Formats: sequence, structure tokens, C-alpha cells
Amino acid sequence: MGFLAPMMLLGGLAVGVPLGLHFFYKARYRPLPWGAMRFLRQSVEQTSRRLKFQEWVLLALRCLLLLLLALAIARPTFHALTAGGRGESVDAVLVFDTSYSMGAADGEKESRFDRAKVAALTVIDNLPPNSTVQVVTCSDRATHVGPMSPGNLDQAKNLVQSLELSSLSGEILPGLVEAYTALDRGAGTNKEVYLFTDLQKSGWNRQEGAVRAKAAEIKTRATLIVVRCGNPDRKVRNLQIADITYPDGLPHTGTRLPVTVLLKNTGKEPVRNATVTLEIDAKTQEKESAAVPEVPPGQAVPITLTAKLDDAGARLLSARIQSDDAKIAFDDLPGDNRLDRLIPVRDKVRLLIVDGAVDPRDPKQSAAYFLRNALLPVSETQAENYFVKADVVTPDEAGPGLLGACDVCVLVNVPATNVDRPGSLGLSRDFAERLGTFVKNGGGLVVVAGDNVVPASYNAVLGSGGAKLLPFDFGELASTPPEKPFKVAPDSTDPTSYLARFKDVPYSTVTADADFFKVLKSQETEKAGGRVLLRLADGTPLISSRPVGEGEVITVASSADLTWTNWPAKAGSYLSFARLTLSHLTGRSTRGVNKTAGEPLVWHPPESSKGFDVVFPNKTRVKLGKAQGGAGNRLTVTAPDTPLAGIYQFAVENEEPPSGPRFAVAPDLRETDNLESLSDAETEQAVGFKPVLILAGADGETTLTEERSRREWTVWVILLAFFACCGEAVWAWMCGKAW
Repeated sequence: MGFLAPMMLLGGLAVGVPLGLHFFYKARYRPLPWGAMRFLRQSVEQTSRRLKFQEWVLLALRCLLLLLLALAIARPTFHALTAGGRGESVDAVLVFDTSYSMGAADGEKESRFDRAKVAALTVIDNLPPNSTVQVVTCSDRATHVGPMSPGNLDQAKNLVQSLELSSLSGEILPGLVEAYTALDRGAGTNKEVYLFTDLQKSGWNRQEGAVRAKAAEIKTRATLIVVRCGNPDRKVRNLQIADITYPDGLPHTGTRLPVTVLLKNTGKEPVRNATVTLEIDAKTQEKESAAVPEVPPGQAVPITLTAKLDDAGARLLSARIQSDDAKIAFDDLPGDNRLDRLIPVRDKVRLLIVDGAVDPRDPKQSAAYFLRNALLPVSETQAENYFVKADVVTPDEAGPGLLGACDVCVLVNVPATNVDRPGSLGLSRDFAERLGTFVKNGGGLVVVAGDNVVPASYNAVLGSGGAKLLPFDFGELASTPPEKPFKVAPDSTDPTSYLARFKDVPYSTVTADADFFKVLKSQETEKAGGRVLLRLADGTPLISSRPVGEGEVITVASSADLTWTNWPAKAGSYLSFARLTLSHLTGRSTRGVNKTAGEPLVWHPPESSKGFDVVFPNKTRVKLGKAQGGAGNRLTVTAPDTPLAGIYQFAVENEEPPSGPRFAVAPDLRETDNLESLSDAETEQAVGFKPVLILAGADGETTLTEERSRREWTVWVILLAFFACCGEAVWAWMCGKAW
């Protein structure tokens, strides 16, 4: 309990007036004994006791009346919810939901977030001048924006006006936690927490128990006021771009790439008359669009457009949604109407194949022959103009210099040393050492087994005893009769790997037809750092992988020719495996550049002498300092915070224009899992008690004033004083004391 005018409580001292008069007049008369009256004493004493009771009741009513009048003038309040800019100072914490669902317009000109800021400014204007205001932003994380000093109302207004929406999903718990912590920063006893939110269910349903517990803690120290910023009676209409995909393969210059833009209607009403536009590097001359007649509620519709690939490098695909008719408002939530994707486009893919078992008498039976034909499905005359350039060399021709001119190196049945196979040449020491550097710098390495692969030597050169490139050390050779071949386990494909499609038709059926007669087992250990992408039916790893630095190593436990398996003869499956593997390894350079809002950005710069910046999509520039690492560890620059969707770019400090790598950040689509908002009853259930609930908007100030009035006890005290006055008059009249 608090008072808006506590000094008026001094009026309660007036209760001493009737008390003083009572005892004064009582002291003026002294009782004198009189013998003639002794017979009346018994009757007088009885009458005296009745009169004393009447006088004490009358005195109590008059004192109560004076106390109630003083209390009314002091204006008592519950939890000191202030009003009209008068009274004691208040420690107010303003918590803003900045998730991108707050960008919904609800069919009006202003967004929910705009209404939240207007409501917050109204709250600040109605606080006493010496109040303290703290501002907290909340999405899936919370940030204390500031300030915290007495009389900081103007500064708080500027902070509120400068707030921006994020592309993050909403979660209310971090905001409540930060608000509770902020209460400790204020020294006053009158505390209020304002929560400006659209009350979207998806943000409140996460960690329900923790939300109620933290709200209860806040209730013990402050008044919780929930300001609803959305229209609870309106269903949000939303058409979003859920994804951008393109066929597996190697995007290369001089082609038109089919791009699938996935549209999804997360609202409750059908969306009509929309247009999807695809741009490449924001070039309008390379823009392509398609009309979308209708997208039913809850449904996803793929739209195929083409991207013209003229230049090599990381190309930016930008898909947008717009209305065919400006008068048609089909979308209340614009935050997910655009999606950016960076894709690697190559002029040439350079492949180095080291074949350890070339038979000059029958080159078509060599492993390199099958592999090369899978990756270059063109004639010899057309191979020169094909975007994949494959060089096949023998181990003695494989010098370290060749690695500098290739993107992927394939070791096919290559002896690790010439000791393993007398009369044949194995990998040179320089080449083996250079392989480690090649992979760490982003290169791809594929090791395919065969008769020339001796496990002990490979483990000593490329495994745990040497360069530590293999996913797992090779184990013993396992073989089986041709009539009982090893088969691929149908459900063994790693669903998160690039081979995930081998779980689906037609790849699964073709792979199941492949027979394996010999395989090298793997010494699987968690310490090795590898993972199995595909297994045989008996559990033996067939294909494994391991990231090494910026590159990756993939091992195949069987041969690439027909000596250990008939898989190379299965054109559909083997060709898909070869091309998917090549695409996967060459795409590593841009694999980490497509992120979701909230994920950190990591770059490995070539040198560390200078500081680095990151440029946000809104052109804000944030200093990151110098790169960390070195002396054996790769230099690393990290941008930990990505709250906005769009294009980020690293740059050397103060460099204009930025020349570092770009990153495409997409909005966190979890925000649209459930676009419905909590009702008043559901809000009470989510909080665990009945908070002060206000609807932001034109009537927000009036509603807040009314709510404050209901929280003030002055009217009730005055009403009680009135009844006390009436009671005093009636009692005085009944006692024969009426004036």
C-alpha cells in the first residue's frame, strides 16, 4: 500500500482535538460527597455507565471521521500505481516484445509495434517527474537497453522511439527474467512492470511453468501491467516464403538454374492474387516473377522460377511476395515476405583423381573410368567445354603442386606407401603432408578402398597415426561369397547428411540392388570425430565423413570398380552418389553462409593485423575487434548477434565498401507456428494470476487512467467517512446530544 500525497496524513493528528476536549471537560468537575444523595448512588452509577458508553462510542466515531478524512486526502493506492504525474516516484520497467510478429498491422496502418511504442510514451508521460524508467527488449532473448537514473524520462522516450523489430521468434520468459533483475536496479519502493506484447500463443506456451513462476516473483515486488498491442478479435493473415531450393548438383555459369520458392499460408484465410519475384544479386534485369492464384490456409505451394547464372562466386537469390492489386491486403505480417539465399556458382570444378590400379591393357575396367564417367557424362570431344574438369593421374604423378589447382581430390585404390605393394608407387610424403593442409583450407578429399589399400599403412599416414584425416581408422577386410553379398541397410542413411535422399524412392530401391563382396571395416570411436552416413545391413559403415578445418574427408569402404562390388554398374544410384558427393564437397565454402536469425556468423580471415567489422542489413556497422586464434589455430572472427533478416557482410575495420564474405540471414519462422493470441482468460492462466490488462491504441490512455483509478482507494475511504459521519449524527441524536 502507498499514498499519492503522504504529507496529508499529518491531518490525522487532528484526532487529538476531540480527545483533548473530552479529557479537559472531564477534569473540570470534582465529585463531592453529599450524604443526602447516597440513596441515589446506585441509580446514578447505572445511568453513568450507560452515558460513558454512549460518550466513548461518540468519541470513537468522531476520531474515526477525522482519520478517514486525513486518509482520503492522502489518496491511498494499491501497490502505489501512480496517476496524473503526481505523487511518489516510481521505478518502472518497460518490456517490449520485439519478435517479428509484432510487425503485424492487423488491417490497420500502424503495426503492433508502433502501437506499443505509442502506449509506452503515454505511460512515461503519466509517471511522476522523479520516476526511473528502464527499457528491456525481448524476443527469444532479452536485452537491457537502459537507462537507469532518476528523472530520466526524456532519455527513456528517446530509447523507446529508437527501438526496432527483430526477425527473431518470440519467447516471453527471457523478458520476465530480465525485468525481475531490473527491479533490483531501482532504489524506490513503488515498482511497476509493463509488458508490451501481442500475446502470441507460440511465445507464451514455451516453458509455461517457468513463466508462471517468474510472474509470481514479479508480483511480490511490483505491479504487472500487460499491454495488449494486437487486436484479439482479428485473425492474422500471413503468406510467407518458407524456403528456396534448387536441384542437387553443381550450379555453374552459362546455365539457367531452376529455383523452387516455397510459399506457405500460415493464416486462417486463403490468400489470392499474389506474385512471387526472384532476383539475382538485386539486378532487376535478372528478375523473374510468377502469379499465384491462390494458397489455401495451412497449405504450402511450390513455385518454380529460373535463375540465370552468368558470374561465378556466391550469388544472392532473393525471393519476394507482392500483391497484384495494391487494393488487396492479403498479408498482415510482412516480416517473412522476403527470403535471401546465397548459392555457390562455379565456372569450373577442378577434380584430381589419383588412380592406384590403372590397367593400361583395359583402362575401362579401372576405378577412375567409372568415377570419371559418372562426373563427366559427356563425350571426349565435349569434355573440354564441360564445367567439371577431371585430371586422372597415377600415384607417382601426384605431386603436391597439383593440389593447389583442384577443388576435390579422390584417392582411388591408392597404396599409402610403395612398401605395401612391391612394384607399385604409393603416395609421396610431400603429397600426404600437403593433403592435410589442402583439406584444412577448404578442400574435399574422398578415399575409396580397394586391393591396394592396406589398413595399417593408411592409419599411419592419413589416420590417427599421421595426418588425422580419416573419419575412422580402417580395420580388417570383410568378404562374403558372391551368392550372399552384403546389402545396404535401407534405414541406415544419416537423415542430416547430404545422402539423406537415399532414404527415398528411387534412390533407395537402386541402392538396395547394389551388391558388395568386400568391404574394409572401420574402427568406430567417438574420439575419432567421424560419423557414418550409410551402413550395410550388418552394421558395417559403408560411407563415412569427417570435417577437418574448413574441408571434409569422405571414405568409401568398398571399391570404385567392379572388383569388390557391382555398385558402379548401377548407373542411377552410383551417378547420383558421385554427383551428390562432388556437389557437397565443393559447396562447403558457402554452406555456412545461409543462417537463421539469432545464429552467429563465423569468418576465418587470412590475417590478423587489422580489426574487423560486420555490416548489418540496415547498414549499421558493428566493430568486432581483431581475429582470435593463430599459432596453429585458425584465425576466427565472430559476429555473435544476428537479430535482423537480410544480408550481413564482414569487412576490415573502416573499409568502404566492405570486401569480406556475405551471409544471408532468414527470419526465424518458428514465430509463425501459431499466430493466435491469448484471450484475457488465457492470459490470466499463463501468468498464474489476474494482471492489469490494457489494450493499446486510441483508448489506451483512458483505459490506463481508469485502471489507475480503480487501484486508488480514495473513493472508498471517502465513502466510509460519509457513513461514519452519518453514524455519528444518528448516534448523537439517539443519545440526546444532537446539535
